Amino acid sequence: MEITRVETFALERELDERFANAQKWRDSRSYCLVRVTTADGTTGWGECWGPIAGNREIVEEIVAPWLVGRDVRDVERIHDDLREKLRMGFHTCDPSGVVSAVDTALWDALGKARGESVARLLGARRRDDVRAYATGGFFRDVDGFEEQCDLITDEARAHVDAGFDALKMKVGFARFFPWGPDEDVELVRRVRDAVGDDVTLFVDANWAYDVATAERVGRALADADVRFFEEPVPPQQLDAYERLTASLDVPVAGGECWAYADEFGRVLDRGAVDYVQPDVTSAGGPTSMRRIAAAAADAGVQTHPHVFGTGVALAASLQVLATVPGTPLLEFDRTPNPIRDELVTDPVTNDGDTVAVPDGPGLGVTVDEDVLAEFSR
Repeated sequence: MEITRVETFALERELDERFANAQKWRDSRSYCLVRVTTADGTTGWGECWGPIAGNREIVEEIVAPWLVGRDVRDVERIHDDLREKLRMGFHTCDPSGVVSAVDTALWDALGKARGESVARLLGARRRDDVRAYATGGFFRDVDGFEEQCDLITDEARAHVDAGFDALKMKVGFARFFPWGPDEDVELVRRVRDAVGDDVTLFVDANWAYDVATAERVGRALADADVRFFEEPVPPQQLDAYERLTASLDVPVAGGECWAYADEFGRVLDRGAVDYVQPDVTSAGGPTSMRRIAAAAADAGVQTHPHVFGTGVALAASLQVLATVPGTPLLEFDRTPNPIRDELVTDPVTNDGDTVAVPDGPGLGVTVDEDVLAEFSR
């Protein structure tokens, strides 16, 4: 199963309306995909986290020449060798989005060659569907707080009407609006009132706060029966995470900005979070995700992966989720994203509050070549 070709595809589509979290505005959706082809014509797809620029060049100029000629069946060794190669090249870091995409593409190709899903190849398929929560509640480009609240509460009701019994919303107005933590808390209270007490509510701050502010907001979130408080402080501040996890009644979650089992191991050793949230497109692909979930389970911590990509990332996340111990949740992005909605021929959809794990070979989805060409830039 010799690898004969490695390609990148840069996809981008402008959005009709921009939206924001606590750190940035999004006016488009863009992705760098990787396709690996073997000597017998089998292909596998993966997805990088992060900007196209950089990811594309690293894959094309560094990874592809090194990867061609290797055997897809050595996927875990390739993962580890690639990490070492890139770390030596970049010295202080390695581009984990590239490692993730290559690893995912190799697992996809291996599954297709063997006629088995990635979940089966990973050796611990535990479930055929996963409970999902709707993610959204991003800030809109409006001037008034009341209008902002109305739009977000209406969206929350729409998630419930679509069958979800759990949802996640954003806080952290202060970077872009003349509102602060008090308005953040008020927004959460309004969403709670809008959806009722029977709906599970999660809140994501995208590291908007310092420790003192996060403690104040976190106490209010506990009063609103919020089930986890995601990324209250910057990801590098593990002391702050440890302090918040110890002091707050609301559980603390984090992990979309961390990568690989060794980094998550340091987080788990310190008891820095109550839930870990690795992303298959940035944490190191299925190889690392399996290792992270196993380490978390050993520490008594549930894995709830972060998901915010195309149908490729969604399918890869589901394949991993099928193997995660405990009761993991799927983050089901419902923000506007034509690339996510159209890129695969058999889009992944929810059935009420659950989403089925694709059971075809590899990732279980097929990239539509016409749509790929349409979105490629």
